[in-house]
Amino acid sequence: MRSPSIRRAAATLLFLLAAAALSACRGAEPAVSAETADTGASAADTAVWTTGTSADETAAEGVMTPAASLLKLSPENYPRIDGSTSTLPIVQGLFRAMFLPDTEDFAALFPESASRTVPSYRLLIAGDADLIFVPYASPAVLEEAAAAGVELEFRKIAGEALIFITSRENPAESITREQVRSLYLDNAPTTWDQLGGGPGKVVPICRNDDSGSQSQMDNLILDGQPMHPTIKQNYVELTMDGMLAQVACYHRGGLTHLFPPSEDYALGYTLYSYFMDDFNQDWIGNQLKILSYEGVMPSEKTIRNGTYLLGDGYYAVVRRDLPADAPARRIVRWLQLQDGQEMIRSLGLISSMDADPETD
Repeated sequence: MRSPSIRRAAATLLFLLAAAALSACRGAEPAVSAETADTGASAADTAVWTTGTSADETAAEGVMTPAASLLKLSPENYPRIDGSTSTLPIVQGLFRAMFLPDTEDFAALFPESASRTVPSYRLLIAGDADLIFVPYASPAVLEEAAAAGVELEFRKIAGEALIFITSRENPAESITREQVRSLYLDNAPTTWDQLGGGPGKVVPICRNDDSGSQSQMDNLILDGQPMHPTIKQNYVELTMDGMLAQVACYHRGGLTHLFPPSEDYALGYTLYSYFMDDFNQDWIGNQLKILSYEGVMPSEKTIRNGTYLLGDGYYAVVRRDLPADAPARRIVRWLQLQDGQEMIRSLGLISSMDADPETD
């Protein structure tokens, strides 16, 4: 899933700080369309293959790829596409699949950053984006869409899952839904020995409200209930990389050693594919681990077959009122077909076409 994006450039300082710290301290009508099927095509989806654009909008020779030519895309009609931090590689991977490299258009239009999850939804609702790649919307976002009179269409293009993480030094190996809800809703004074670990306190770290990780937490765990205000006041991480670093370092006094080392290990959450990408980096791989949830460890297989209960996905989202022949609709359909799903797999993501009825 790695891509040469500004995400990594922006996170470099945080990585270096974390690595240094670890080395030093070592030791109202619903706004959702009924058409949210994973791979099914609506009438509008079908129409985009038969209703072409005018000749001057077709893919420019020497600028666009054969895939873009098939979709009748050009630099002039290429959609305004945005997304979350974790889906920026999809935005960029799609661009590479449609634009030939080493051209002026490629250099000028290449998407270097994403607006993040909730800001992307707001751009789409306002009509300032044509297509976004994001985790499923939180209840709060759906309410915003409904208030604006906008209906959204969701098409699943990749598998994903919410996971819980802690320090590799923590003896605990698993967590349950009841335990997570108690920690994040009630700020219950839980110790890790209640979760199979040592005597230290469980320190729940949370994400900011406009993040994709938080949307998944709201949808899959909190069921739209508000997180305890003490957690949101004291333990909020604003970036995905920051969450990993804080959870890895908390029991050692944090990134900047503001307090003495202890057995109070942090608990955090993030998205599976993003974590596995970062897990390949030595400092993360050596310092963090995933907790099993309700006795099941997340993996590509358990996420696909549903035995891991916090599986969901990344979605291509458009407004319901987007015209049937809009370029964004052609792209959504392409992403659900074989070529698009091959691109998804090439990014290290779980294809929405993969089916695995067997269980581990």
